[in-house]
Formats: sequence, C-alpha cells, structure tokens
Amino acid sequence: MVMSNISEETPDIETEGELSINIQIPNIEQSIPKEKRKFKIIEYVIREEDISKFSLKEAIIANGVVGIIALAIYFPVEFLSYTHIFNERYYFHVVLSLICFVALPMIYLLIFQLKTKKTKYFFTSTEKGLKPKKIISSLIQGIVMHAGIFYPWVLLTQKYSGKVVPLVYYLSSANDWALQLTFFALNVIMFEFYSKAFIQTQFTEAKGALEFFNGSLTIQGGKWLGFILQNFVWIGGHIQEFFWLKDYLGSVNAVFFILVSGILTGLTVLETGNIFGVTVGHVLLNVLLTITYVK
Repeated sequence: MVMSNISEETPDIETEGELSINIQIPNIEQSIPKEKRKFKIIEYVIREEDISKFSLKEAIIANGVVGIIALAIYFPVEFLSYTHIFNERYYFHVVLSLICFVALPMIYLLIFQLKTKKTKYFFTSTEKGLKPKKIISSLIQGIVMHAGIFYPWVLLTQKYSGKVVPLVYYLSSANDWALQLTFFALNVIMFEFYSKAFIQTQFTEAKGALEFFNGSLTIQGGKWLGFILQNFVWIGGHIQEFFWLKDYLGSVNAVFFILVSGILTGLTVLETGNIFGVTVGHVLLNVLLTITYVK
C-alpha cells in the first residue's frame, strides 16, 4: 500500500471581489472509517515520495536472508570447532565470524546496491555521518568511552574483586603480539559492523512502516528502531562471550558490562551517524587490556 494524499487543485478563480475557489479531492481510502476498512493483520506502508529510497521492507528482507544463511553456517561449524576438529580455536572463530557476519552481509549489500543504486558505504555511515564534525565527534566519543569507562571497569574489577579469575595474556614473541592484536581487531570489526552498520544504520535509513491490526500498532523505520534492534543483536552476539567474560568480571557484572556497552555505543552511532568511533574505541580497549595483562 502507498500512503499518499491525492490532492488536485484548480487554479484560483479571481473576480473583482477576489473570490478564491480551491477544490480538494480526498484520498478515497482515507475517507473510509477505519472500522469499515478491510481488516488486515499486517500491512506495509510507505509515503509516495519515499518509494525510490531504501525501504523498511528491503531492510527486513536483507536481515532475514543474511541472518538465516549466516546462522545456518555459523552454529554448526562453530560447534565442530569446539569438538577440536579444528586447531587454533579462537583464530578459527574469528575467521568464521567474519565470513558469516561481515562477508555475507557485504556481498548481499553489494548485489543489492548494483541492482537498485539505493545504498552507499555498506551502512557504515549515513550521509550526515561523513561530515568531518560527525567523524571527529564519533572518534572522541568512542575513544573516551572505551578508555575512560570500559577499561577502568575491567581494571577495577580485576583489582578489587576477589571472586574473579585473573586476566592474563601469554605473548612471548612479536609474532604472538601481531596475531593476538590482529585477530582482536578483526573480531571487533565483525561485532561493530554487523550490529551497528548492518542492523542499526540500515534500519535508521529505512523508510516506511509496518502497520498491525489496521493501524492499531505501527512500527516506523528510523533511528530509534535501529537503536533498539542493534541492542538485541549486541546482546545475542555476546552470549558466547558471556561464558568467559563472567570468569573475569563476575556473572552480574558481566551482564551489566554487555548491556551498558551496547547502549552507550549504540547512542554514539545514533548521534554521529557512523560506526568509526565505536570501532576504533573497541579496538583500543583490547589493546589496552593486552598491554596491561600480558605475561
């Protein structure tokens, strides 16, 4: 369905008394009372001027297709890696995550972009998010947040909580350092791209709405829908991480750490329109922790 107000105006007819006649023809469907319209459980609507833009329907299809394929590949193969069929489990986990949650979405978006010319930058940024002021703001927020909140959070928990496992990185050579930091960075890029770009920014850019029960409930595309959805994906993506994070932070603390990090990073993307700052800040956090707890 297309929401539009069909309005036809006749030229103003002017007389000596300056009489003006303006005839408006109302939208036929809108003139029908809601209770008399055909009942529909769910209906997609979009304004006529937004039809040529990236739509909520396209965002839902993209996430449905990519999400189903990615999860269908990720979980069976990840399970096999836990059975020690594969060596270097963490490195394998990162590569698998990149294939499922970065490569697959980017391939889908590339094909979609070539066909429709509707998307740009793989949703790593909005148009406004590429302005220098927004990029600088994003970088400052991301760095300050991770170095000033999340790093001290881990540091203080490790120092003052007697119920956690000491955090230690065993890196004995330059090669070990290079591998560790490289795969940390790749894992961070995967998390931030999928949750903040493919989910949050994509739904932020989406036009249109879903109406349920003849408009009794409406879900509108836009920044708040993107923010809410990315939080669900952020939490879901950190379920595996929770099972080791709880050892170093404690169970309750780990839950709050995941929730707060998802909310704060999501708010930064919501305000700045790009994922650059949260990605750089997240990488910095892993570098700081590695330097602090290396043996």
